[in-house]
Amino acid sequence: MESLGDAIGEAFATIFGDPAVGLVLRLIAGYVVILWIASALWVFVDTRRRTTSLIAAYGMAAMVILSTPLLFPAALLVHLVLRPSELASERQLHDLRHTAIALDAEPRCEGCDGRIEEDWLVCPHCRRQLAHRCGSCGGTVGLDWSVCGWCAADLDGTGGGSWQRRA
Repeated sequence: MESLGDAIGEAFATIFGDPAVGLVLRLIAGYVVILWIASALWVFVDTRRRTTSLIAAYGMAAMVILSTPLLFPAALLVHLVLRPSELASERQLHDLRHTAIALDAEPRCEGCDGRIEEDWLVCPHCRRQLAHRCGSCGGTVGLDWSVCGWCAADLDGTGGGSWQRRA
């Protein structure tokens, strides 16, 4: 049994004693270390792009560095699971679009671009006439309407309903 162990030990000594094998092993070790450090840098940059927290970016990069060159693939998997799915810039752009749509949805006066309500007759900012009331039902109707949308009365003066301009 000892002779088998001695033979295996001598075989390993012969293989690892060869300068070419030693060089290849050093190159492989160097490649793994470079890959390890590059992975930590990638994790840092990826986390910075996906969150605004600098602490999270340093923490995730430290996790990869502290995981040693042998376990860094596991740390990369943890990063891929924990990282936010969308970029911080995409979230900011989504918020800006949402805000712009909300601002655009508010009715505005054509004269002064001031905020108005749908049922106002006159703009309180520039006093521009926005609408008028139906003479039949008193509902707010647009200046360009020919029929009241509330009571179906004619607003152009030709039919049964009449309209009046009130300020």
